[in-house]
Amino acid sequence: MLLISALLFNLNGSTPTAKALLIPLAVIGFFFASIGAGGLYSNSKKVARVEKIYQQNPHDFVDAEIKRVEDFQYLYPMSIAISLVCFLISVGLLYFVKNVHWQAIAIALILFGTAFAVIDYFSKERATIYYEKLLNYTEEESL
Repeated sequence: MLLISALLFNLNGSTPTAKALLIPLAVIGFFFASIGAGGLYSNSKKVARVEKIYQQNPHDFVDAEIKRVEDFQYLYPMSIAISLVCFLISVGLLYFVKNVHWQAIAIALILFGTAFAVIDYFSKERATIYYEKLLNYTEEESL
């Protein structure tokens, strides 16, 4: 969507600000597209591997998954901080700098920070649900 928006702003935009959005939106769009493509590729391989590990020893798999989920929980506060920094830099650029190229970068940073916060918000929710299911599994196993 960002890549298409960047092209449309460049092709149909009649103001310098609209034209200046091409590169910042394209950079953010390529960044998101490459992360998404990499995630799709690695997840397809991971699912097959995870199923095999679970079938071999469910208890060890669940213990390893609990540790894995606990180990990446520190990333969520860090992602909020990254989003906040993006927003603060954007506000500073939009308020203090009157160059259209820097303002276009500020708009791209706002989009990046927003998308980053939304993705992590839902990721954290899914991780919490998954973690609770893993803990329930271990509790059922111990009974």
